[in-house]
Amino acid sequence: MGGHKTKGKRKRQKRGHAKGENKGVKELTARTHHEEDPMEDGKTKITMKSKENEPKKKAAYSVDQIIDKAEECLDTFNFEMAQKYCQKALEIEPDNVRVLEMTGNMLVEIGDIEGAKKCFGRAVTVCPDSGFAKYMYLGQVFEGQQAIECFTKGIDIMLKERQERNAEESEGACAMTSEGGVSDGDVARAYCSIAEIYLTDSCFEDKAETQCYEHLEKALQYSPHSPEAYQLMASYFLSIESNQQAKEMINKSVSLWLPKLKEVEGSKAAGDKFDPVETCPMSYLSRVGAIKILIEVEEFDVAEEILQMLLEEDDEVVQVWYLLGWLHVLQDTDEDKSYARYFLHKAMKLSQKDEGEYASMIQHTNELLEKLGPGDGDAEDWLEKQILEAVENEDDDDDEMSSDNEEEDMEQ
Repeated sequence: MGGHKTKGKRKRQKRGHAKGENKGVKELTARTHHEEDPMEDGKTKITMKSKENEPKKKAAYSVDQIIDKAEECLDTFNFEMAQKYCQKALEIEPDNVRVLEMTGNMLVEIGDIEGAKKCFGRAVTVCPDSGFAKYMYLGQVFEGQQAIECFTKGIDIMLKERQERNAEESEGACAMTSEGGVSDGDVARAYCSIAEIYLTDSCFEDKAETQCYEHLEKALQYSPHSPEAYQLMASYFLSIESNQQAKEMINKSVSLWLPKLKEVEGSKAAGDKFDPVETCPMSYLSRVGAIKILIEVEEFDVAEEILQMLLEEDDEVVQVWYLLGWLHVLQDTDEDKSYARYFLHKAMKLSQKDEGEYASMIQHTNELLEKLGPGDGDAEDWLEKQILEAVENEDDDDDEMSSDNEEEDMEQ
């Protein structure tokens, strides 16, 4: 959108996204061999069986039961067993749309993007005009215009399903259709996905700016309290250099999820258990994205508060430590510089696990550390010593106050 660059990395890759040539939605070709093929890493390849000349055998379990098990394995990150269940389901019903979608989703999780495209593509071939989920999945694994076309088709199906459901309900034909149907949130998220593409992959296309804004407006029409839509709106305003409007939008977004999360954090401190995924509509990575915007619009206090909460959830995320360091560099006091050195060194240490993934961040971190120069915060145990010192000072203050009280009692 005009090629404007803001601080930080504006373009964001989608989950499971792989670079390379896109050749459209391909049909998943059935293979003639039936056995499982060992992959180089010892895991199981997903294959398709041609069953034209085979006598059909009665399965011990239904396909739905097998896919339910695959879904459970996927939820617990047991990818090896999920592959086996998906393989078994494909052997029984190779053109079952639910099987194809679950297999495609599993392949995305293990990084086999081309295999996922084929599974979702086959699902489209089998059932092109109903079931929006496969188009949402395809929108995630394709880029640019191809992704937009997939999301648009998915939205068309969503709206058609909603219209049919509403017609049935108005006629009293089906009292149960209101359950499990397409929600306003589903439609809003799809519009957000298209808007995000116009902010990233397709940002240089004609009318990208207008298209982005229009799709975000549609998202908010369906879901006026969508933190995701307001956060993307903030990104949109940053891209057109309207920082004040960006600040308003990101503050609106954060106000829709942060108070509830803080409330739950208080319960957690009291010893209650909770799952952040269930209490916050924004994923961990989405909240990291919010931090970047908050830093750009100089909402430093809110940014640091959220960063500290993210560390409580997972203290092994490189970007969180990096953003904490960058945040303190921008505030530019002697104390902030010490904290900045500590956080940036922590980010550098964690990034060594995968330097290729964090190349641009490592470069910027090195630049920031060079600008800061050596000083407090360089030592790996600096923060621990600061905390220990603060605790000791607090104890000394308590002892002094206790001593003063005793003297007052004796005088009386």
